[in-house]
Amino acid sequence: MKQMNIAILGYGVIGKGVFEICKNMPNINVVKIFDRKEKFDNNYLDLFTDNAESIFKDKKIDLIVEVLGGYEFARDMMLQAIKYRKHVVTANKEVVAKDIDLFVNVSRANEVCFAYEASVGGGIPIIKNIKQLKAVNTITKISGILNGTTNFILTKMFEGLDFNEALKEAQRLGFAEADPTADLEGYDMMRKIAILSDLAWNTFININEIKQTGITKITKEDVDAAKANNKVIKFVCESVKVDDHIEISVEPKVLDNTHFFNNVNNEFNAVILETYPNDTLTFIGKGAGSLPTASAIVLDIVDIMENRCLVCYDNERKYKIN
Repeated sequence: MKQMNIAILGYGVIGKGVFEICKNMPNINVVKIFDRKEKFDNNYLDLFTDNAESIFKDKKIDLIVEVLGGYEFARDMMLQAIKYRKHVVTANKEVVAKDIDLFVNVSRANEVCFAYEASVGGGIPIIKNIKQLKAVNTITKISGILNGTTNFILTKMFEGLDFNEALKEAQRLGFAEADPTADLEGYDMMRKIAILSDLAWNTFININEIKQTGITKITKEDVDAAKANNKVIKFVCESVKVDDHIEISVEPKVLDNTHFFNNVNNEFNAVILETYPNDTLTFIGKGAGSLPTASAIVLDIVDIMENRCLVCYDNERKYKIN
């Protein structure tokens, strides 16, 4: 395996996880880390810079890891990296959901890879599996619990906490942001199911057209009623291919306690794929956290090093969302 020199844009929770894993990878060399000066790690000051342009122009650097978060700035940084012919690996689900066609086309034009396994499902290798499966299988339905924050909250509500208590506990443990709106209202899962649908059926999903209901109105009474009927409430996204269109929903669902999703608790995520001829496939793993997400990022780096960067899309988009 050849040596890969990389730079990390962003030294937050995920960026630190990527750096921690890469320090123990003999063939991955972290050359630079970009962030604001107040984020610099005194133990590795020689690696840090607040000048992104110096990273893009550094010919020693082969690959950029983007873990800045947010949308516009992160998007611009990735486009700049690709134009300097750097491979890009990201966990940024908002950029991938909104601009995947742009990034696929720009990366192709510059003969580099754009990889984003960590944008959905944390440490679950769901994107790689869909890319490989669809070469032989027809995927007919995708169902998922794809948000660790809301799954944690609902788990704790079934253990006796009310909604606000469960949210505070999620924030205390780092599973929820100070502003958890994107998680609680389903916007985060909308982006993730859009990415998976896009992959499975080779179509661009406009996330603004996805029907979505959040979990903020679920009460203790709702939980008690579900328990009394041997049911469970889970926040689920579903995407189904019907003829020439895709039907997508993001909403809390009352499920039998025998359902597979009943076993998916706390910050864990899960995906069920209905396929032919492979039948039903299930995936489960930690959907949040520094090291699971960082692991997915580093696996993308290794794939690029070993020339296993799969092309995700044909140029022709086939289906539409309904």
